[in-house]
Amino acid sequence: MPKPVLTTSTDSILDEKPVEYLTGHAEFCGLDFLVNESTLIPRLESEKIVRLAEQFIAIHDLTHPTIADVGTGSGCLGLSLAVSLQSKQIPYTIYLSDISSKALAVAKNNASGLLPSTVNLFFEQSNLLDNFPKIKFDVLMANLPYIPSKNISTLDTSVKDFEPLIALDGGPQGTSLINQFIKTLPAFLSDLGLAIIEIDDTHTLKDFTIPKLFSAKIEPDLFRVPRFLVISPKLRK
Repeated sequence: MPKPVLTTSTDSILDEKPVEYLTGHAEFCGLDFLVNESTLIPRLESEKIVRLAEQFIAIHDLTHPTIADVGTGSGCLGLSLAVSLQSKQIPYTIYLSDISSKALAVAKNNASGLLPSTVNLFFEQSNLLDNFPKIKFDVLMANLPYIPSKNISTLDTSVKDFEPLIALDGGPQGTSLINQFIKTLPAFLSDLGLAIIEIDDTHTLKDFTIPKLFSAKIEPDLFRVPRFLVISPKLRK
């Protein structure tokens, strides 16, 4: 009769730990990204942010778009867009920022691994856009913390016990950092620009303070779940 297998607390922890953290790799937009517990694991749903940015650049025939990926984490949004634009031979300037120096180090490593050159990529340790140069961006992408604080405890163990809380907790309503970011759009978004922000599926337009002279809509993800707040100026010069 075989002996019973004793499960240790370490075994239990490993059972819950996301495979991406065990391997140090995650796929996003068909690319291999390095990840660790300083960064969120890129989600399939977030790929639509890159697709919306690609469509916007194509529709407006932007020949050298200026782009920011705010709260970049592993760099998945900004670097996926950079790879896409490079494949189309479209030059770009992309700023990737994060409040976490450890996350930013991961993004820099991914840039070196995914692109033949990091020219025109700029990495900023910054709370939102605080440390950014005073320039206007054609595309602003942001996957900021958006989960209401009270909901953190209800998340899967693999998320709440391993992924960085600073990248999950969006404050009482899940909108604290997002609304701070939105407030800066008049100063940082070009007259023909577009901001794409990932949000919680419980949020509606009423949860956000949209600046005057800007319009906003919510786009669904590939699972038809409301997921992306899209903002642009109403008046275009």
